[in-house]
Amino acid sequence: MYLFNRAFAYIRKQKAKTILLLVLFFIIANIVLAGLSIQSATETAKVLARQEIGADVIYTFNTSKLTTDFKSGVIDATVDRSTLEGAPLYGNFIKLLDSDMIQSYDAVSNYEVTTEVLTPYVYVSSTSTSTTGTGSGQGAGKLITGTYESSGDLSLRTFTRTEPSDFVDGTSSLLQGRYATQSEIDEGAYVVLIEKTLADLNQIKLGDSLSLTPTVEAYNTSTLTYEVIGIYQTNEIIDDRSASMVGSSLLAQNRLYTPFTTLSAMGYTDNELSQVLLDKAVITLDDPLNVDAYLASIEGEINLVYGSISANDAVYEQLAGPIDTLGQMSTVLVWIVVIAGAAILSLITALTINQRRNEIGILLAIGESKTKIVSQFIVEVLTIAIIAFTLSTFSGLKIGQMISETTLSTFLTPEQTEVVPTGVGRRASTVSIEDIEPVELNVKFDPIVLIQFFGAGLLISIISVAIPALYVTRFNPKQILTNNG
Repeated sequence: MYLFNRAFAYIRKQKAKTILLLVLFFIIANIVLAGLSIQSATETAKVLARQEIGADVIYTFNTSKLTTDFKSGVIDATVDRSTLEGAPLYGNFIKLLDSDMIQSYDAVSNYEVTTEVLTPYVYVSSTSTSTTGTGSGQGAGKLITGTYESSGDLSLRTFTRTEPSDFVDGTSSLLQGRYATQSEIDEGAYVVLIEKTLADLNQIKLGDSLSLTPTVEAYNTSTLTYEVIGIYQTNEIIDDRSASMVGSSLLAQNRLYTPFTTLSAMGYTDNELSQVLLDKAVITLDDPLNVDAYLASIEGEINLVYGSISANDAVYEQLAGPIDTLGQMSTVLVWIVVIAGAAILSLITALTINQRRNEIGILLAIGESKTKIVSQFIVEVLTIAIIAFTLSTFSGLKIGQMISETTLSTFLTPEQTEVVPTGVGRRASTVSIEDIEPVELNVKFDPIVLIQFFGAGLLISIISVAIPALYVTRFNPKQILTNNG
């Protein structure tokens, strides 16, 4: 007990040295705690980013293969694309869904309908001063083979999840009403989302019924009644060139969204349904880190001669990069500060103990054990360290928060939005950080971080004091007092 009294008495008497050590411990502790807190927060931020962004795997036609074979004469314009090996047929798509890594999926197919009661939207060329009529299929584009049998007045685009992929990626946005419910999707209910331009042109409102006649293969032509459950606005940009490439029925303003399973309700058999050609199939995984594992799990399921399966996890990779960089920077910072701090602390304590050789010699002469003398020095340093570490738990977290926010804002600039191809199975795309919710690096009290922090700090303090103290106390009192000064 007497060694504690001596330790506290020395701390009170040597105010200058006590303040110096306190300031040193406080500075080191702040930097180390900020680094450790950022390391912990970066892992949490990456998990949140993965959960928020998700990862899409897209199954569609291999357009480069189609173009190459068309130019070389392997296929021609009359080929039925649904017969091409590896084409994105619904039956092929089903083979890709046997995985517990899948969060949701969307089967997107387009087919046309005719109507006698609705007036389709007609694009007016910017170089023309008048419009043409609104008859059925009067667009300038040629018929797209495979999915379509004949041109119609409007087009239907299918979906298999409550929020269609076009609405998820911002191609379309819901203005009024609602999306289809899961039960409506499962049952193939005749419900549609209609574009605002078409709705205004025909004075259509929510709850109205539309009489439409699909013009698809394997369907006996008859009129079906669809209920309008939502009104949306397309965000697609239409110009003279794009409008001239498709018929008016395929313009975004003439597009209605309906569940894919309406095809079953219309009488498609399972075999006929499996032969339906999809414009694209979107598979959303539960975690972008599962992209490689999922692509490996479906390898060989489909002979992708004219098909293509690619991942669109570019947003996560772009966002996770700065977070990883910040974590690596904090790791380097922690090690530099720990090593430099331990060296400085050891030097200060060694000089202090060397100046106290006379005190050590007297204590040994009066019979005090070497263990208690070393323990006294350790208590002195630990008392100062604990005070400094406790104070730094508040300021260190604030520093960590400021460092993380500043660093992330430097990395995540609007200019850094161009994403290049990342290898086989990846798509090149352009994404923007502004399109997603910002990932906040929430630096907070983590019990594990605090335990590591206090444990490492106290261990360094003990070692920095014990080594020089043991070096001095290895001599007998006479040698210490004789050589003092």
